[in-house]
Amino acid sequence: MLITPALFLFTLLIILPICLTVFYSFFKISFLTNKYDFIGFKNFYKLTFKKEFFNSLQIVLILTIIAVFVSNFIGIIFAKLFNNDHKLFIILRILIFTPFILSPIVIGYIFVTILTDNGILNQFISIFNNQIKISWLGNPNMALISISIALCWQLIAFCTVIYLANLKNIPKELEDAANIDGANKIQKFRYLDWPLLAPALTINTVVILISSFKLYDRVLALTGGGPGRSTETIAMLIIRTAFNENRVGFASSMSLLLLVISGATTFIALIYLGKREVEN
Repeated sequence: MLITPALFLFTLLIILPICLTVFYSFFKISFLTNKYDFIGFKNFYKLTFKKEFFNSLQIVLILTIIAVFVSNFIGIIFAKLFNNDHKLFIILRILIFTPFILSPIVIGYIFVTILTDNGILNQFISIFNNQIKISWLGNPNMALISISIALCWQLIAFCTVIYLANLKNIPKELEDAANIDGANKIQKFRYLDWPLLAPALTINTVVILISSFKLYDRVLALTGGGPGRSTETIAMLIIRTAFNENRVGFASSMSLLLLVISGATTFIALIYLGKREVEN
């Protein structure tokens, strides 16, 4: 009885949309004419020849790889720096978590003001060299880097807090033993902190994978998928196909494939990182 309300909402908001997506993927659907024509696996067959889908998949994979490595690496560094009980560091821990509680669309618009041609970053660069004016959002390669910066900026905040919480749980006796044995800071991190941070690494990696595969809001605010669809993620492609082109069945097949890819990737990461936790 206690879980019934939550179970009802979960079914309504999660299970039902997934079931509808599976159902729609086998049909050619037009919401304008309200026609449903069963076509079997033709949507999935057509998807194998759609270059835009594989281009979007490549973009998502690049952003995911960058986010996993950069966010975890900088998150560990910040966690080590802020692992102090002084009041100043407590304030810094609160401040560094702030980006994660902001809406992704808000973060996107914040970085638009920073990265436009006449934005804050180019104005700062012009102080040192007036000849340099980087098109952060207009150049395809730079636009992808800009999205990576905005994505990592928010995820670093989450990673830092998780790593910091894990560092706080490391027994003081182990650190004292390492100090008595004469271990330096690098050795203590390599043989003490890093193995015991395995659970935090698992949590952070899974959250980053999920956030990156469904990336939509930040890209919409920053580049809108441009220039020339060079930063169009799979989520953006699905929305465009379903609502702009009125190909709901085809968009559903892309959604289902994205669900399988992201689910498989997350499952593999959990298995691999879970083994590392057991070993450590």
